[in-house]
Amino acid sequence: MKKNILAVSACLKRCSVAFLYEEKIYEVNECIDAAANLVWLADDLAKTNNIDFRKIDGVISASGPGSFTGIRAAQSFAKGFAMSLKLPSVGVSYFDVIRKIYVPGDVLSVVLINGENDKIYYKIGDDFGAATAESLRDKIPNEAVLVGDAVDAFSGIIPVTDFRDAKHLFHFSDLITTESEISPLYT
Repeated sequence: MKKNILAVSACLKRCSVAFLYEEKIYEVNECIDAAANLVWLADDLAKTNNIDFRKIDGVISASGPGSFTGIRAAQSFAKGFAMSLKLPSVGVSYFDVIRKIYVPGDVLSVVLINGENDKIYYKIGDDFGAATAESLRDKIPNEAVLVGDAVDAFSGIIPVTDFRDAKHLFHFSDLITTESEISPLYT
């Protein structure tokens, strides 16, 4: 794990900024418009906790799925921050966050995330997209563990609601390399 990292996540009207700085986590999670407030939240969090941007080693941003505007706002901020300080950066999907943090080992799992307009973002193996709960029922293997914030539609057993907190992105800090890049995951 890198020493000092900035993590940024924005989905719908929820912004999350976290710093892993000198072995401590500092975070803020607000239900506000990402495009209008993300820079302010990060700056305020850094100033309040005496975080020196020159000591940041890398940047991680959530790549989706979710709100196009929220993802683009978070990724634009993360890319701009990384470029201005010549830092490596990487994007990570919420599917990967949930799987890594909440699913033990090689358990067959299906990640289900609430979307807009009665859609559920899903990842089953390498297949991902957005669909209604009804259309997903036949795609989900019977032996799979369902995980995410949309499992109630399928009688899932691992409800997960806080995966959008930026601090969870720190689990992927080993992916930050000079070749890594931030890009959105659209479905």
